Amino acid sequence: MSDKFGSQKQQSSVSVFYEQIVQEYQRQELAQMATLDKIAESKSGKSKKKQKGGMASAVSSTEKIRTWTEHLIDQEDLAKQLETVTKVDPMDKEYHGLTEHQALEALKKWGPNTLSEKKGLPWYLEFLLAMTGLFNYLLWSGSLLCFISYGVQEDKSDASNLYLGIVLALVIIITAIFSYSQTSKSAALMAQFKNFIPPKAQVFREGKRKEINAAELVPGDIVFIDTGDNIPADVVLIKTSEMKVNNASLTGESEELLRIPEEKAKNIFESPNVGFFGTACTSGNGVGIVFKTGDLTVIGQIANLASSAETSETPLSLEIERFIKFISTIAVSLGVIFFILGFIYGYDAITNLIFMIGIIVANVPEGLLVTVTVCLALTAKKMAQKMVLVKNLESVETLGSTSCICSDKTGTLTQNKMTVSHLFYDFGMVDASISYDRYLANKQIQLGYNINDVGFKELMQAVTLGTKASFQYMPTPDDLKTQLAKMKNKKSDHFKNHILTEDEKKITTEALLKAEADQPVTNKKCIGDASETGLIKFIQPMFDLEDYRRKYPVFTFQQDGKPTETMIPFSSEIKFNMYVRDMNENDKNPQHGNDGLMLVMKGAPERILSRCSKILINGEEREFDAAARAEVNKANDQLGKLGERVLAFARYNLEPKIYTKTPPYPFDVKGWKKWKDVTERDENIKGWFPMFNLTLVGLVSLNDPPRPRVDMSVSKCRQAGIKVIMVTGDQPPTAAAIAHKVNIITNPALEYNYLKDEMKMSPEEAWEKCRAIVIHGDLLAEKHAQEENLDDMDPEKGRFLIEWISKPEVVFARTTPSQKLLIVDACQRAGHVVAVTGDGVNDSPAIKKANIGIAMGSGSDVAKNAADMLLLDDNFSSIVNGVEQGRVIFDNLKKSITYTLSSNIPELVPFISFIIVQIPLPLSTILILCVDIGTDMYPAVSFAYEYAELDIMERMPRHSKRDHLVSAKLLSFAYMQTGCLQTASAFYTYCYVMNDYGIRPVTMMFLALEKGYFPHENDSYDPNLPNFGNTQYGYDRTSIFWDGSLDSYVDIRLFYIHRQRNEWSNCRWDPKDTDIPRFWRISDVSDTQICYTTEAQKYGQGAFLISVIVSQWANLLICKTRTLSISQQELGNQVANTSLIFETALIIFISYVPPLEVGLGTRAVACSHFAIPGMSWFMIIFFYDEVRKIYLRHGIDKSEKGKIKYTGWIARNTFW
Repeated sequence: MSDKFGSQKQQSSVSVFYEQIVQEYQRQELAQMATLDKIAESKSGKSKKKQKGGMASAVSSTEKIRTWTEHLIDQEDLAKQLETVTKVDPMDKEYHGLTEHQALEALKKWGPNTLSEKKGLPWYLEFLLAMTGLFNYLLWSGSLLCFISYGVQEDKSDASNLYLGIVLALVIIITAIFSYSQTSKSAALMAQFKNFIPPKAQVFREGKRKEINAAELVPGDIVFIDTGDNIPADVVLIKTSEMKVNNASLTGESEELLRIPEEKAKNIFESPNVGFFGTACTSGNGVGIVFKTGDLTVIGQIANLASSAETSETPLSLEIERFIKFISTIAVSLGVIFFILGFIYGYDAITNLIFMIGIIVANVPEGLLVTVTVCLALTAKKMAQKMVLVKNLESVETLGSTSCICSDKTGTLTQNKMTVSHLFYDFGMVDASISYDRYLANKQIQLGYNINDVGFKELMQAVTLGTKASFQYMPTPDDLKTQLAKMKNKKSDHFKNHILTEDEKKITTEALLKAEADQPVTNKKCIGDASETGLIKFIQPMFDLEDYRRKYPVFTFQQDGKPTETMIPFSSEIKFNMYVRDMNENDKNPQHGNDGLMLVMKGAPERILSRCSKILINGEEREFDAAARAEVNKANDQLGKLGERVLAFARYNLEPKIYTKTPPYPFDVKGWKKWKDVTERDENIKGWFPMFNLTLVGLVSLNDPPRPRVDMSVSKCRQAGIKVIMVTGDQPPTAAAIAHKVNIITNPALEYNYLKDEMKMSPEEAWEKCRAIVIHGDLLAEKHAQEENLDDMDPEKGRFLIEWISKPEVVFARTTPSQKLLIVDACQRAGHVVAVTGDGVNDSPAIKKANIGIAMGSGSDVAKNAADMLLLDDNFSSIVNGVEQGRVIFDNLKKSITYTLSSNIPELVPFISFIIVQIPLPLSTILILCVDIGTDMYPAVSFAYEYAELDIMERMPRHSKRDHLVSAKLLSFAYMQTGCLQTASAFYTYCYVMNDYGIRPVTMMFLALEKGYFPHENDSYDPNLPNFGNTQYGYDRTSIFWDGSLDSYVDIRLFYIHRQRNEWSNCRWDPKDTDIPRFWRISDVSDTQICYTTEAQKYGQGAFLISVIVSQWANLLICKTRTLSISQQELGNQVANTSLIFETALIIFISYVPPLEVGLGTRAVACSHFAIPGMSWFMIIFFYDEVRKIYLRHGIDKSEKGKIKYTGWIARNTFW
């Protein structure tokens, strides 16, 4: 990429990343505004003025960073501007800083030094919000109507409406408490991982150095920054001592930068006198004046870019909202319809109102929101135990819908433990997988290399002098606190908020440094990237790395009165680094005189080889001709195909007459990009030095082994219909080899480049036959540049990328972080639900753009803030576990909803039958609530704990437009199959009981509102007497009160005198037969006989209720699986097992505890009245579904991995 931007001024990695991220967010905002304009034009036909969105405002404010000038102001002027004092007297040892009063006033003005999040609501408003929502509004309305109806009814002795109103309100409140508590626990879990802001800072106040909370820092404070500290705010440095910083938390690139207070640059990102908030001080120390805090810092402004991007609703929230609207519409519609029908049939307003409430309550699944909350919270807890932190609970289900994962390679698919594997020098490849320390420990092992070979020595010299990683280890404050806890036998976090004394710092530091010194080389802690760490661990056993580097130091010269190291640091843009080493420091070797400066370059082979004109063979420089170049390229390809990262090393002995040490030659290591294409010396270019005509020393390959079982995880994804795209910065052969090792590329012989280059196929033929493709980032950049002028809405823009992604196996090599956003966008345009991993700040646009953004635990804090999930162990397999858990959530919610909806039919039909055919009400509204929020709630929630079905990762990803949470098939199964079977069971039981108590099923038709004549208390039924013995004939006709106990003494055969004698059945148990248990024949509530009285209806209601519960036992078992038999899933869910016991105990309590009988309108039902019909229907429902699932499984074709076909009629129409 560097060749295409030759005119650019050299920039630091911070500046490069900053420009990239701002440009990407601007592109997103422009594309978004263009889309909105198109929509507006299509709707109104008028062009609307563009308005800046939240993201555009954030970008605009962030661009103002370029205008900051605090770092350019003289120290004293800056102190005056910030109203602080550096030193009262220049001879003072300590800095003065702000006064406590000034600091307090500044804190009020600027606020705390923290990165703010979106303001959350107070806890009480959060709790009140938990009681809102469409379902809750319906329940609140029902509760209010119950209170109104109780208030206007004449008979206050019947308090059922009052109880119902109270219960409905309690349902909402209890549900809200549960939902709020679960959400609060999840938020608390997330808060445990917020370690970004340094907890403490050392500040000078009123001439005294003290330690305060970093959040209390304000502009004008003077802070002391020591080795191991994170810089607590944006500071202008006024004094340093060998201070170096690592901006990895900002840029994602591990690079040590020297801080020099006297050196200034107009571009703040390139100014060596600035320290950025959150970056690490890796060595030395310094003092700085705070000039920006909190959200006003650079990292605060950039974090605002990610947080300002609009976040769309998750698929789960959309599905739940869709279901709530659907059910609410049905509930309200049915309620209104039957409210009107009630008037048509002659019911009074209060009765109709209660009917409407009952129908609405019967349709609303009160436990749904609790189940959703439990499902998500439980899954988040499980994933936290597996090192995956879920920031947004609903994102778990989104992960389950994922159809494409764009994954980084290093550290995610691989272990990020680079070890030297092969060396190439003197035209020979040698095995270097056995390190020299292993050889020294066991000399029977045969080394693949000879440490005395000239070529080997030359290559090791280039490796040593061309790298900067070191074994320096300086414990962080957290390390010291952990060590102190260990020494005092305390928990590791015991001293988390403790301020260490100087003695404690000393003893813990000594202990840690001693422990580190005793570690073998392979286990020693290093400062530097993974590749360089692998290189120095290979070298250290052969000779002391630091001694060698001290012997040949980086050439440093004074420029504008400041020391300047002659080096070009590595960056993802240029893909190489360069050092100029003094090979004869201070002319210690008089034989070489002034001859001693050597340029050493390390980097990607394609970047280094193009700069070489010579090659080193047996210590002699030879022409790097076509044959030699072909040999080296062949070795590079071979190593790449082994899946190893290849680094090339080159050198150039600088001419001593030109590149003098005294006076020092002014190497222009900052502006080299201006003349980077100039291959020959030009006198007009000041500070020019050779970047071409180098001598190739050799190649070193490093192996980063795949993580354990990651290949199985990728196969699992493929089986689940999920495409895994690898995005890496490695060269294509290495990327292809690693992709094959981890199963992303299953057959390398069907890869496009292999078919084209090795099999000599035409591009068209190779494209037609290939199954996999490896795309070079340069090709992606070239194609994208060609489309730069196309409108974002043009369907042709990015079509090439969508075509690449259409291949089953895709790998992107040599990509930059900014190209990841293009890849994500193309995947989404292709219809995928995309999950993306990232670690650097410049990954945050892609992370935010993705449907589910996943940040690495070791990544930058801005990336973590932009992500939906944090992968604390950086392991790809954890993502696959998350996908499975997401699918389980959706499955379990389906099961819970199916279970809940099934009982709606036996709850709804009693009201319909009461209104239309006027049978005595089989199930009252209060008993419906007993089912919905009593016996059903616990089992419904228990589905959240259900294990995944065996085929969960064999199904295709859920299609958001087609595979809804509540589908027509689910409603058909819940309502028309299990619901109808449960209704048949309940009505059969109800009729069975009523018949045993003297009321035939046909007699119940139109019985509820039929008018009659109340008999005299001494009347007795005699079919041979006129009016069956009723002597009150002639009084006004009226209706009997079935709902309460008021008329329970009345023999209904005497009341309904127009009924025929054959309409009454013989009582199963004679009320006067003392050999029969009393509660079977005499009501404990009315103390009258059950037969031929309204008490029979109460026993019928109790039996109806118990029948529904027994049916729900069967329903719970059949809803545990969608395709498998219960014998395959088994009863491993102990929560579900407990819920069965719970609902059984609760129904016994409701039906058989005397105080509840009056209030709930039920009675102690005889065992035979529910055991015989109830258990019979239990078996019918259970075996019906088992047979259905047998045919369903036979109708599922899984012959093609990742694709399931439903071939059978039952599979096509009943798989919900």
